[in-house]
Amino acid sequence: MKFRTNHASADFGIVLAMLAMLGGCGGMYDSYVSGTVTLDGSPLPRGTVCFVPVAHGPRGYGLILSEGSYFVKIGTEKGIPSGEYQVTVVSKEKSIETRPGMPPMPGKSITPAWYHTPRSSGLRMTVVAGSNEINLELTNEPPPDWKPPKRQRR
Repeated sequence: MKFRTNHASADFGIVLAMLAMLGGCGGMYDSYVSGTVTLDGSPLPRGTVCFVPVAHGPRGYGLILSEGSYFVKIGTEKGIPSGEYQVTVVSKEKSIETRPGMPPMPGKSITPAWYHTPRSSGLRMTVVAGSNEINLELTNEPPPDWKPPKRQRR
């Protein structure tokens, strides 16, 4: 007795089995980072947190929600690779519409300027595999070595 196999249905079964195995693995990154951002003890109302890898790899971003909470993603993927990161935080007041039909002017910065760049923020974090709660407690007190950037002439 000879059995005939349908190659298309066999291939479809293999693909389904592979998808089932991958289904429980979660996203493509091994670490998840969330927390709250405060400035002098008060939650920031809006803004962006950026995790910049010290070695190499993609940057992770999180939007700061009204109660100061954030969750880091890379693009649309939840999570980031584990490793060492320098963190930046930028928060501005709401945009001001100046003229109808024109883009709004950005609001005044809420966060001090030293938190805006990886080199000056002073926020260096280790992210481990799994879930990481990293609360960022910012202050208006400048770091001892802070020097405001020189203004460029136009």
